[in-house]
Amino acid sequence: MAALGLLALLGGCDRAPAASQALNATVDARAAVRVSSVRNSAGEEQIRFPGIVRPKERVSPAFLHAGVLRERLVERGQRVEKGEPLARLHNPALEPALAGAEGRVRELDAHLARLGRDVERARTLRERNLVAQEELDRLLSEREATVQAREQAVASRDDARAQVDEMTLRAPFAADVADLFVEAGDFVAAGEPVLALSGVDGVEVAIRVPVMLGARLNAGLPAQVSPTLHEGRFQGRISSVGRAGSALVPVVVELDPDTRLAPGESVQVSLSVAMRSLLQVPLSAVQDPGGHAPYVLALTDDETVRRVPVAPGRLADGWVTISAPLSHGDRVVVAGQGRLQQGDSVRVLP
Repeated sequence: MAALGLLALLGGCDRAPAASQALNATVDARAAVRVSSVRNSAGEEQIRFPGIVRPKERVSPAFLHAGVLRERLVERGQRVEKGEPLARLHNPALEPALAGAEGRVRELDAHLARLGRDVERARTLRERNLVAQEELDRLLSEREATVQAREQAVASRDDARAQVDEMTLRAPFAADVADLFVEAGDFVAAGEPVLALSGVDGVEVAIRVPVMLGARLNAGLPAQVSPTLHEGRFQGRISSVGRAGSALVPVVVELDPDTRLAPGESVQVSLSVAMRSLLQVPLSAVQDPGGHAPYVLALTDDETVRRVPVAPGRLADGWVTISAPLSHGDRVVVAGQGRLQQGDSVRVLP
């Protein structure tokens, strides 16, 4: 009986290691990880740009001809109405030219009056056969030539009168005189600005945006404008998007008529821009984000690790946009990266 008990005990001891080995064989030796799916970014982003308020209408009037400024009729800060005279120029060649052109028209008018009487007299005499037909034809031809000469003289007179009228500079629209560049007695070259006018019919803001963003903007898009030095927010909309002359595109934002902003004020313009569809991953998925070779660990269908280089972009709410050879729905490791290497097989935790 004692021998049988010993044999039973020994038999039990032999079965225990075998059971332990069987249990160990069922334990999953793969590294455990948590994953998240790659998603597409969506929605809008708010982008702010500095700008300066300016009048919608602005101009620096200039004379078409050179001369000496005879008088300036306005002062800095003065309000002027459309058509109001601003300054007068003295050009000794223009007024005599107008006088000569007017004299030529008067001379031809008098000559036409005489020819008219001569033609009527010749017709009367021709009816009585007291003058040759050739004489009547000569008078008619002379009158026709004089009519043509008068038309040319009138055109020359009108041109000379327009040039003299241009010696008076007038406001093209209702405005405030923003600046003065020339004083009475100064010589003014043709095309040289005499003063600066700021229109009173509304204001706008000029900004410059990167070329890539400019391609996504269109006239009519809403904008919000906030003064830099005081509180307030005003509504506006993009009125024009220019062409890029360099790396920046000029954009003009038109403000509502009741906006209480003065020309020259510094403002911030906020634009709501539809974001391009970009890939996003959780920030925790990006390894070595500040290094020279950031990457993520993606999983294949059979739970195998593959290392994918990425170029991180904008970060928002814990998600970062990336440029990488990945697709929407791909799985990336967000926890448990540890010592994972390319080709490792992992176990995904729920």
